[in-house]
Amino acid sequence: MPADRMVSNIGIGNPFAMSTFENQINLGTWELTENWLDKYLLSVGDTSSEYIESKMVPAIAISALVIGALLETLKLPKGTIHSLQDIETIIPVSIGESVSGNAELSQTRQRGELKFITVRYLVNNAEGEAVQVGRSTVLVPQEAVN
Repeated sequence: MPADRMVSNIGIGNPFAMSTFENQINLGTWELTENWLDKYLLSVGDTSSEYIESKMVPAIAISALVIGALLETLKLPKGTIHSLQDIETIIPVSIGESVSGNAELSQTRQRGELKFITVRYLVNNAEGEAVQVGRSTVLVPQEAVN
């Protein structure tokens, strides 16, 4: 990986190298096709042609893939609330690229009747370059945990 594509200090608990993921969760690989992007944009009500014309994938669309995979992988119970999302785009992703995601539980804490679970993630392109990093926090009601 070229030195200018290495993630070193991006402000969300770094360095953010994959080697820091002790309990890595493989989120999968996604092919970011124009058809997929059309469906995503329709689902979020974005009618602009900006992304298709520029051939760029919105960063939040990649994050949505990560969140979906996390919800499925972690099998979170009903009543879970997605409360926080931090995203940092390292390099833009073009339509037609393939990306892969990995995550790690980075923090859990209890406050009253809610369990806070924070997951940090890394998305790489097919060349292994970091394209996006982030963290997501969900709130799980205590009765769902018991």
